Amino acid sequence: MNDKPIVQLRNVTKSFSTAVDESTPLRGVNLAINAGDKASLVGPSGSGKSTLLSLIAGLLRPNTGSVEVDGVAMSDLDDRARAKLRAARIGIALQSDNLIPFLTALENVELAFAFGARRSRRATRGRARRLLERFEVAHCADRRPRQLSGGETQRVALAVAMANEPAVLLADEVVGQLDGETAGRVLDEVLSSEFAVLYVTHDVTLADRADHRYALVDGEVCRR
Repeated sequence: MNDKPIVQLRNVTKSFSTAVDESTPLRGVNLAINAGDKASLVGPSGSGKSTLLSLIAGLLRPNTGSVEVDGVAMSDLDDRARAKLRAARIGIALQSDNLIPFLTALENVELAFAFGARRSRRATRGRARRLLERFEVAHCADRRPRQLSGGETQRVALAVAMANEPAVLLADEVVGQLDGETAGRVLDEVLSSEFAVLYVTHDVTLADRADHRYALVDGEVCRR
């Protein structure tokens, strides 16, 4: 049995340089998330929360330190291998640019299933529809992203991220455009999953629903 955390960050720093200055939003971050953990992350705007998720997803590389997902060091992988690991083990729902614009909502979810176990087209379509139903956007199945509202887009993106039953789901303010009651129901669906979840939110009430609550303060992750 593998007792390693699903996500493990050790002394991670990340800096960004421009022609005029340099910023270091993350300074020695340490974080461990185990299988099935439900964790939230809060912090001031610009504190590095989205950067942290991007590092875990392998979309960015740290300047120093290590990021491991499912026991694999992301820095040891090339771009193709990181993309393969993301498709198989990481669900990602960001604030924007989650969906392929020329596919319908249903087709976006179906495509996410293509990276998992082989199923018939009929079985895949049925599972995709049920996921859209879970997030109350079944009525959007035949719409393309430009035809969706902000809140509908966020819920379809969550369905896409959860389609392949990842080891960990990373969600970045994905209920920010929903009213409080709908946001609560959507979060219930996310938190009822068996896989680990790390979600970023500005809403402390939603953050407090996680079993493990973290805050990003002065470049470091601490327990709330």
